[in-house]
Amino acid sequence: MNNAELYQKSNTLQKRDALQCLEEYAKKIKWKNDGDTVIDIGCGDGSVTTSVLKKFIPNNCKRLVGCDISEKMVQFANEHHASDHTSFTVLDIEGDLPNELRGNFDHAFSFYTLHWIKHQETAFSNIHSMLAKGGDCLLIFLGHMPVFDVYRILARTARWSFWLKDVDRFVSPYHDCQDPEKEIKRMMISIGFTAVEVKCTEKSFIYTSLEAVKRAVTAVNPFKIPKEMQEDFLDDYVKIVRDMQLIDHVNNNLNGPVSVRTNYNLIIAYGKK
Repeated sequence: MNNAELYQKSNTLQKRDALQCLEEYAKKIKWKNDGDTVIDIGCGDGSVTTSVLKKFIPNNCKRLVGCDISEKMVQFANEHHASDHTSFTVLDIEGDLPNELRGNFDHAFSFYTLHWIKHQETAFSNIHSMLAKGGDCLLIFLGHMPVFDVYRILARTARWSFWLKDVDRFVSPYHDCQDPEKEIKRMMISIGFTAVEVKCTEKSFIYTSLEAVKRAVTAVNPFKIPKEMQEDFLDDYVKIVRDMQLIDHVNNNLNGPVSVRTNYNLIIAYGKK
């Protein structure tokens, strides 16, 4: 999960959904004539911040800050994506919020991060605290996703149970939730957000090869699998995906190329302070 170069090459799904979400909500986000301050929570390698989010931010933006819990990711982002008004810093969104980040941002964004967070109310409270009065947030994260089912199946096997013993830490809190929209909206309102909108949408993404699947899995794999065991882990991962009948053979040619369809639920949450 800390391999920034691999993540930058393998986050096509994340970039696509971030772009679609920003296009859908662009008219809802109001920008000041004299410039805004913006934070991207869980920026990773910084590529989504600068290649997707930045396109929707006016040129007179005063400050764009990307934050991430991974020091390696932040270092990579600063080396490859920082500029005069864009910087990256280390932050644990479910930890103690530094005073210099409180009330300092007109807009907060987060793409594909909050499903990794177990203490949801703490993270959402911190996001609320980051916002200036009248500020807003647009957050997208996973609900139900097949990858979490694969993790759980692997965790029950003799070979991988030790390495995946903390599997529930890395399953979205909303993976098994029957009504995530209601639960998240209730939480946001109780924290103090206004104009709250929460939408859970069905999405689909097709990986055009098993190698593409393996790269994507490796890029976000939260488990500390020894290097010499990683290829075996990926092979077992693919076996489960095959058992789940998610692999399609192109033109029904069993010896030819394959594609892997992933159907999942994406949660979009908007709120104001």
